[in-house]
Amino acid sequence: MAKPRVEDREKFSTGHLATLIQASRTTVVRWIEEGRLRARRTVGGWYVIPRDEVINFLWDLSFSKETPLRIWRAATLAYEEMTKPKPDPAKAAKPKKPRRKKNRE
Repeated sequence: MAKPRVEDREKFSTGHLATLIQASRTTVVRWIEEGRLRARRTVGGWYVIPRDEVINFLWDLSFSKETPLRIWRAATLAYEEMTKPKPDPAKAAKPKKPRRKKNRE
C-alpha cells in the first residue's frame, strides 16, 4: 500500500513532521511540550498531530524570527504544498486534438 502524499494526510507523527520540516524528532517533541504545537497522545504514548494544527504551525514557523533558515525553507514549501487547492476532477481538461495544418497552394 502506498503512503499518502503530504497534501492528503490527516494526521502526522512527530517523526513525519520532523522529516517534513528538516528538524529532529526531539525538537518537535520539545515544541509540543512547550505548547507551541498542539498534539494528542495515543494509548501507546506517541504524539499524533492533526493536519489543521500542522498547517497553522507551519504558518507560524514561516513568520518567526527565531526559525533557522533550513527549517524556514522547508516549512514554507510544506505549507504551500499542503494548502494549494486540489484540482477538480470534474473540470479536468480533456485532451485536445492536434490541429491540422491547412494546405495553402
